[in-house]
Amino acid sequence: MPKVLVADDDTRMVRLLVLTMPSGYEILQATDGEEAVNAALSSVPDIILLDVNMPGLNGFEVLRKIRESIKLANTRVILVTARTDEADRSLGMQLGADAYLTKPFSPLRLLQKVTQLLGEGA
Repeated sequence: MPKVLVADDDTRMVRLLVLTMPSGYEILQATDGEEAVNAALSSVPDIILLDVNMPGLNGFEVLRKIRESIKLANTRVILVTARTDEADRSLGMQLGADAYLTKPFSPLRLLQKVTQLLGEGA
């Protein structure tokens, strides 16, 4: 059963992201950057859906910490953010994001990207 960490400070967005995931996925939630890092390190999710604009550590800082951890080397990360600037997209990819989706996003597109990254019907 794939384990997904949803990290976003907007509870409505968290609900949407959770509802987008297929039944049978184990869903973890975090509402700020520190909580996201701690949840990732303690639970080692298969994939993280990560907002960039969060209190405390932002998503780029969280991504940096995740990529520094040997424990999380195989964890996929999709940045799901309102930041549409090409410089932000480039930074996210340079830091090691596996995908960058801007809000508003298509739930179907997100689900396709998740299943592709998890190797479930690529």
